[in-house]
Amino acid sequence: MAKLQFNLECPNCHRKFRQKVEEMRPGKSRHCPYCGTVIEFTGDDGRQIQEAVDDLERSLKRASRTTIIKL
Repeated sequence: MAKLQFNLECPNCHRKFRQKVEEMRPGKSRHCPYCGTVIEFTGDDGRQIQEAVDDLERSLKRASRTTIIKL
């Protein structure tokens, strides 16, 4: 199974770079590869992303159940 990644925006320079969700644990940090700003992860970071992924999965399941094809 592929590791879930997303584009993380640096709060300082606003450039985006790839970040693995599994590495966003409370107390961990990451340096922006462009400006060097240290981005610290809190307990909410991973939880918020997981909630968004769960919402997307539920939406996709609902969409697949309600799709009607007329021929």
